[in-house]
Amino acid sequence: MFIPPIKLCFLYLLITSYAVCFKHNYRFICCFETNSIALHLNTMEGNKIINAVTNLFKGADSHDWALIESILAPVVTLDYSSMNGFGPAELSPAQIVDNWASFLPGFDKTDHRVSAFKVQLNGKMADVFYSTVASHFLGDQVWVVTANYHTKLAKYDDTWLITYHKIDFESQSGNANLPKQAHQVIADRKAVQ
Repeated sequence: MFIPPIKLCFLYLLITSYAVCFKHNYRFICCFETNSIALHLNTMEGNKIINAVTNLFKGADSHDWALIESILAPVVTLDYSSMNGFGPAELSPAQIVDNWASFLPGFDKTDHRVSAFKVQLNGKMADVFYSTVASHFLGDQVWVVTANYHTKLAKYDDTWLITYHKIDFESQSGNANLPKQAHQVIADRKAVQ
């Protein structure tokens, strides 16, 4: 009996991972969870969405401001209220990059570990939920922030752009004064120039 390769792949997913399948608007949709990543069966779109999110953190760690701007929508709602007490703000990509560029390079290194993605795809809109452990290094000191994020993206032509980015702060460890010191490093560099 011949079984088409796509059916074999689907059968493998059902056997090796948790799967929930249902009919929605006359379309067969299957969400599966494997390796802590929940995606719709349309994994190509799911991968594009996850790549956009991971590139945001990759750009932050490498100070690749052009990469960051390339994955942000013209207006982004940025919500860090759980960390800083300020409400959400609607910012342009240039404003976000300016804010991050005046802070992140004050550290010797940052390392954002992003994991446990859950993608909810709804046409040209997507919601992504995931976890991060962000380590910030300065000298022999480290400041580590553990948080969950909710990021929304919209598809513009064939590109997924971030429209909403919210952190849900969980905990911090290490030297909590390191952010202030990083700001001072930036101020000292500017004073020398």
